[in-house]
Amino acid sequence: MKSSSLQQIQAALIALNIDLQYRQMSDIERLILTGRRRELIAAQWLAKRLFLISNSSRLTALEPILQDQYSTNESSITAATIDKSLQSSILNRVAKKLGFSQGNLTTVTLEIDILQPEKKRELFYIILRQIEVLLDELRFSQVTLDLLPVKQEKILLDLWESVMIEFFGRYYTDSSNNLQIEIIPILLKNRSIVWKEIISKIPQIIELLNYVLFQKPLKIDNIDCGIGTQAAEDRADEILENLMINIANAVIQPLLDNFGDVEAIKSRFYHRRLLSSREIERFRNDLSWRYRINRHVAQPQAMFESRYQLFILTEYGIDCLTIYAPRSQELARLRGISLAIPFALETWDAIVPRLKFATTFIGVIIVYLLTEIIGRSIGLIGRGIIKGIGNIWQETNRSSKR
Repeated sequence: MKSSSLQQIQAALIALNIDLQYRQMSDIERLILTGRRRELIAAQWLAKRLFLISNSSRLTALEPILQDQYSTNESSITAATIDKSLQSSILNRVAKKLGFSQGNLTTVTLEIDILQPEKKRELFYIILRQIEVLLDELRFSQVTLDLLPVKQEKILLDLWESVMIEFFGRYYTDSSNNLQIEIIPILLKNRSIVWKEIISKIPQIIELLNYVLFQKPLKIDNIDCGIGTQAAEDRADEILENLMINIANAVIQPLLDNFGDVEAIKSRFYHRRLLSSREIERFRNDLSWRYRINRHVAQPQAMFESRYQLFILTEYGIDCLTIYAPRSQELARLRGISLAIPFALETWDAIVPRLKFATTFIGVIIVYLLTEIIGRSIGLIGRGIIKGIGNIWQETNRSSKR
């Protein structure tokens, strides 16, 4: 009970500190959050004192046992401190980037493009805060290294659901058409869709969790990069940023599908240039086209080329980054139209060099024929014509002199 209580207070304090440090807010809201933080600090202090008093009568009896276990626990305490510090440094680096623009610099349409800039920033802060809570829960639940891949779907969908509820509000209601409809239950019915189309395709989540929770090195270009290296820090940030952007897209996707043209939602969330029904339908069509291209062309090509595309946060906006990673297992599972893309690329790679060689060889022959044979022949004919014209000119002059 002590561990659970203090962990919940600490998680709430971390979330408030992130908000107060990085989020733009009014003076009144800042005062409220500052007061709430003081209350949590006081509750934390009081809880620690109460647990200390309640346990004081048992300290004498437990002292020999504690001394025997101290050397064993010392290493686990040190490990917990290290991964908590590592977690905080990653989250803080990414949080600082949220102060920059989140405009879309890529060539593809993203679901979050429809949001007002302040709503987009708010959504990212919520996702970052929920990721921190998730990491703390995984650490405190003592999930093992082997269980993470098994629980990946549940972990990511729970993250998506918690962000959805906090961003829209658990009891947010659509009051249009004289009906009172709670939107969260409807949006959460899209779990299977968002998992299939967006969340399941987010790469290297297990690698990131292993790095943060168990201090496992990140493999970058087939090289293990451990904690403290610049390459590992950069890659951890990039994986986390890609996770945040994709979760944000997964939050907005069911809203567009179910309540895309509801006026109350449009005025509260949408960018002013995308308020008309025509613009919304055009936006949804662009997204639909993007999913088809990704499913049948872009993803199979990326698997064949052993690469992932990550969405990252920069000081200018959201951009794309391509990283190398083996994907032979995913490639082996391709079926149907998607399988035709790698086959076509392989055929193209086999034919193009030979075709280039043949084209070059034929080009050399054509140039030779044009310059050495046809060109000379034309030159001889030209000289003969000029010589003939000269002879005629001379004969004409002689005749005129006579």
